[in-house]
Amino acid sequence: MKIKHSLIATSLMAGLSLSAQAEVSGYVTLTSDYMFRGVSLNDNSPALQGGVDWAAEDSGWYAGAWASQTDDGEETDIEVDLFGGYAGEFANGVEYDFMLIYYALVDASEYNYFELHGGFSKAINDSLSLGINLDYTNDSLAASGFGDDMSALHYSVVADVAIGEDMGLGFELGRQTWDEDGFDDDYTWGRVSLTKDWENWSFDVSAWYNDIDGDDSSNVTASVSYNF
Repeated sequence: MKIKHSLIATSLMAGLSLSAQAEVSGYVTLTSDYMFRGVSLNDNSPALQGGVDWAAEDSGWYAGAWASQTDDGEETDIEVDLFGGYAGEFANGVEYDFMLIYYALVDASEYNYFELHGGFSKAINDSLSLGINLDYTNDSLAASGFGDDMSALHYSVVADVAIGEDMGLGFELGRQTWDEDGFDDDYTWGRVSLTKDWENWSFDVSAWYNDIDGDDSSNVTASVSYNF
């Protein structure tokens, strides 16, 4: 569930422009916690994660897989996410990314579901880009006890600022909503991140916030990734 939509679009389009053939890349991440839309999905504990991305030659099509440890406080599991989509750029410089994601838990298949993603971003100048993300499912993970057809809509606004060589600040503010009578767990979340790339390594420190159940909650995470 931690697929970075805007980063996927950017990195894959870069790969397409640099290669005359299909591009395959992978990464392994160690993070102090697995956070998804402002919520810990590993019981505030470290998680090992990894993924593989594939991008087709000059077409904009891509696919990939991602996996992580998860823990809901009662039992541990492995999450495996499969995704595929199409990314490109309009004539006015607005980049777009449309993706279908399948979220799967190895030992809890009743929580598996599909989600549609749409993202748009625009480089304002050499240092600033702005974007929006929309995500929809008609079979939400949170539907346990409410039926399999509960729909959910997530949307967020994103700003990325380059602050130095291979360094950046990221800001994201999102809202997660569900369409179900009697289910009133909609919430707002936010993230501020500092990132640094060095050779094949990527480093991230992020501060997170959510207001689930009307209570403000915060967390700070750190991660290191090796890209190959």
